[in-house]
Amino acid sequence: MGGASVQLKFGKAVQSARLGLGYSQEAFAAVLGMHRTQLGHIEQGLKDCRLSTIVRISAALGMSASQLLDQVDAKRAR
Repeated sequence: MGGASVQLKFGKAVQSARLGLGYSQEAFAAVLGMHRTQLGHIEQGLKDCRLSTIVRISAALGMSASQLLDQVDAKRAR
């Protein structure tokens, strides 16, 4: 699995979880303390994340980083 593919799968997992909680992109970005475009780039797989950002995103989604990353790995089989 290439880097861009992993970034895209991570972004889609973040987007899916965010929408599941009823957050708009703008509202969730505010919770994270980042600009909406930065979150948009993460969700579109255009931006790679630092581990600290992954942990911050997962905590805001109410899950552990490993739970969020498990969704990326689970989508590998698709």
